[in-house]
Amino acid sequence: MTSSPGQPVLARQKGPPALARVSITEPAPILSPKQRAKEKNERLFTKALEQPIIDIDKIRESAWMGIPGKLRPTVWRLFLDYEPISRDSSASTLKHKRKDYFDCLDRLYGKNQQALWTSSQKSTIHQIDIDLPRTPNKLLKDPRVTLLFQHILFVWAVRHPASGYVQGMNDILLPFFIVFLSSYIQDMSIEDICKLENIDSISDESLREIEGDCFWCFSKLLDGIQDVFTKDQPGLFRMISALEELLKKVDPVLAQTFADQNIETSQFAFKWMNCLLVREFHLHMLFRIWDLYLSQVTRIATVHVYVCAAMLTVLSPKIMENVQECSIFMQSLSPKSWSEDELETILAQAYVYEKTFAFSKNH
Repeated sequence: MTSSPGQPVLARQKGPPALARVSITEPAPILSPKQRAKEKNERLFTKALEQPIIDIDKIRESAWMGIPGKLRPTVWRLFLDYEPISRDSSASTLKHKRKDYFDCLDRLYGKNQQALWTSSQKSTIHQIDIDLPRTPNKLLKDPRVTLLFQHILFVWAVRHPASGYVQGMNDILLPFFIVFLSSYIQDMSIEDICKLENIDSISDESLREIEGDCFWCFSKLLDGIQDVFTKDQPGLFRMISALEELLKKVDPVLAQTFADQNIETSQFAFKWMNCLLVREFHLHMLFRIWDLYLSQVTRIATVHVYVCAAMLTVLSPKIMENVQECSIFMQSLSPKSWSEDELETILAQAYVYEKTFAFSKNH
């Protein structure tokens, strides 16, 4: 650019500065404290299960935080000493145990074997067939599921003549079936699995694996509470008595209210003890409670009492709102009565009772 004589030279005009290219990425999601804790918990369990030799004690200690759903089948099998802690021997051990179960099943259901059933065994199978339709899940409408339940309950009863089959065992088997089934339905939430009415997508081979796992884990659980089902059910009434004594310590006002209203704890707690809360919570919530039970399967009766006491302390404010109707209120409880937040409170309170009263001979 030139200028006229006597005029200043004008600077060359420049265009606007070029804009810097900045890569745009999606912002990291903001997780709530609860979500962060859930992810941390899942990482903890995943890492623990990846070890060549699994530290089962470490996993047991973490069960109070809840077991991630996709890992629950494996962890439950570990807790019940069914799946070995050595990853190298896991597959072969499970295969062997499943075969043991089906060998036993064949001896009872094989060709011409049913003709040899005793009158007691025929009575047992008849009672099982009556109870199965009452099991609180739609999947029991599927003939393959019904037969699986019948097999497991009958084989267990024959192997345990001291108690035999008792109503309520069908309910206790249900959580195992749903949890182990979930391993074979990866693209569905546990809540949706609980709503299924058939398992047409599950192969016969997969169903056999589920059946074998259910039998051995169900058996191990009942080993710890078998006197709940033997004649006169001494274990059940011992748990009810322990609950009454514990309630006097943790909520004496509520305990006195029950006494004043002539409400026997057994009126509502009998089914809590007999079915391990299977009928009291939606299954996806119940599994959180059972995580605790199975993590301490040798002390399951004690842990169960802590959880039941925690349920009562959570219910206490509602009961005290209308003392005159508390008997009706307790009898009307259903899975819909409990929220997710209340469940977390129950578990937290049960944890406190566990740490406070564990190994005490006086509760």
